[in-house]
Amino acid sequence: MQKIKSLLQKTTKYFFDFLVVFIGVFLAFWLNARKEEQNKEEEQVQVYRAIYEDMNAFYLSGREENKNGFVNVFQNYESKLDSLISIKKIPANMRFFGDYWHLEIVNSLSRGEKLTTIDAELFKGLANFNTSHQMFIQEIENFNQKYETYITVHYEEGMDYFYKLDSNEPVERIKTLQKRLNHIISLAQMLVKTAENAKMNLNREFNFENE
Repeated sequence: MQKIKSLLQKTTKYFFDFLVVFIGVFLAFWLNARKEEQNKEEEQVQVYRAIYEDMNAFYLSGREENKNGFVNVFQNYESKLDSLISIKKIPANMRFFGDYWHLEIVNSLSRGEKLTTIDAELFKGLANFNTSHQMFIQEIENFNQKYETYITVHYEEGMDYFYKLDSNEPVERIKTLQKRLNHIISLAQMLVKTAENAKMNLNREFNFENE
């Protein structure tokens, strides 16, 4: 009986020692997993915040309430170009450039595959927005190139070169430039509205504006 009692005491001691070690290891793994999950969640919030900041900056830089916004810049240039074309005073040069209509943060996140961690619906919407934005940038570059090719290169040939014979009606190349500029404005307005909706949805979810 003494041996059995002694064995039971040792077994009980070993069991509790094992239980303490097991609980300690389990807690360590659990705390580590929880920390990793918290870090992952925080990293995801940082991605959302970066997207919000980019969308908000794009919206503020373009909205029509901003008299210096790029939508108004394009519209003013369109109005000016149409007026000058109508009186045969087409300018020799017209070129659009600016960093304020780019989306550097979103583009950087896309290249770094950070966007794979966000909500699927938001990712889909952002991917569609990014595609439209790239189209917008390409349209601006195309307009710049076409203006140089259609007008700047031929400017020394005289103003009549850009109009139909004995007429105030511009040739088709000039009309194409007007259509391209109108398309740029439409894309800009659509993108600014989409950016506004995206940043409002993100703010509703994370309340970034009140941080």
